[in-house]
Amino acid sequence: MARARMKPSGKWEIGLRHPSLPQGRRYFTFDTEAEANAYAEQWRLMKLAGIEPPAELLKPVERGESLGYLVRLWANSGHAAPSQQITLSALIREVGAVKLRDANYAWLASYVQSLKVGRNLSPNSIRHRIQALGRAIDEFLRHNPDVVMQNPVRLLPKGYSAYNDVDQKLVVAADKKVKRDVARDRRLKPGEEEAIVRALSGWQRPDRERGLMLIGGNALLTMFLLIVNSGLRLREAYTLRRSQVDLEGKVLHVQNSKQWRGKVTFREVPMRPEVHRALVDYLATRHLLPAAYLFPFLDEDDGIPLAKCSGRLSARYRIAFEYAGCRDLREHDLRHEATCRWLELKDARGQWMFRLEEVNRIMGWTANSTMAQRYASFRGSDLAQRLWVSEEPAAPGRRGAGASRA
Repeated sequence: MARARMKPSGKWEIGLRHPSLPQGRRYFTFDTEAEANAYAEQWRLMKLAGIEPPAELLKPVERGESLGYLVRLWANSGHAAPSQQITLSALIREVGAVKLRDANYAWLASYVQSLKVGRNLSPNSIRHRIQALGRAIDEFLRHNPDVVMQNPVRLLPKGYSAYNDVDQKLVVAADKKVKRDVARDRRLKPGEEEAIVRALSGWQRPDRERGLMLIGGNALLTMFLLIVNSGLRLREAYTLRRSQVDLEGKVLHVQNSKQWRGKVTFREVPMRPEVHRALVDYLATRHLLPAAYLFPFLDEDDGIPLAKCSGRLSARYRIAFEYAGCRDLREHDLRHEATCRWLELKDARGQWMFRLEEVNRIMGWTANSTMAQRYASFRGSDLAQRLWVSEEPAAPGRRGAGASRA
């Protein structure tokens, strides 16, 4: 027999089963444990006598909650990521007034199409909204088993966020642009790294009146060399402290910036010779205490948020890249470049220096992650050069590589 349990409110709840009930079970709430157990006993006797439950219990429970209420519950549950808060606020504005009972698949499909045609959002932005809405509904249904419905988000087909043929016609008719997912596959071209180093060193272009205004002196240049040769994320680079730089051991103790719910973890990143030289030259111009930040950007303003500092540095690098003639280059592309450099690195014998698992560890990805494959942007020209390496002519009397022994 079912047993009553106390709820956080002080009431007593009991779950009773019957095959005729929606989802086979209903929950009932009473003021006292005795009342709950007495009702359960009546229910047991009814089942033994073959008496069907009351007709009103056989119908799904009608609830009047709005989607805005569900989204707010999810936002305040502690399970939503901090990066979701902006998306959740947008959901409350756009669908907050819609009742949960009306949020069926037909409504959701119409909402997705309105995001494409009406708001003209990118597929990535559409996915952020729909995934957040799906999690909010899932969380509500988990805590309200008496609500009988299927989450319509789980019924959406694969590729729902992409603009299909009908969406494209409607968007074009509205004189708007068909949005597509943009995959970054940008590496440094020959000569670009040297041009960026010159620009960050104060070089003045002939067609400009002055060079770049480099706030922080050689800090921006050193951080560029650090990121492009190690793969640190921007936040991981500018939050480095002097104590995390081990020049003797040639290792960086990096605090991971991609962590869930404020968890603090570190990883060790080996220094390539280029990084070691750059840091030695940089530290020769600075006298830093162990607890001091390696780079001065967080000290420019008191209490500057990390997001603001990241945006500020991204903008400075974008200006520097444009000044150096790399107009379509972004700061995060340097992480792609660094990944490829780690994967292509060879030892003195010409063998690959690091395994894929080791590259994942260096870059801050989990052991079985596929991120290295996503970030790997191997140039076709480099691959072609490996196929067409010129062979030295065989010495007289020397057998060719493919000749067989007698």
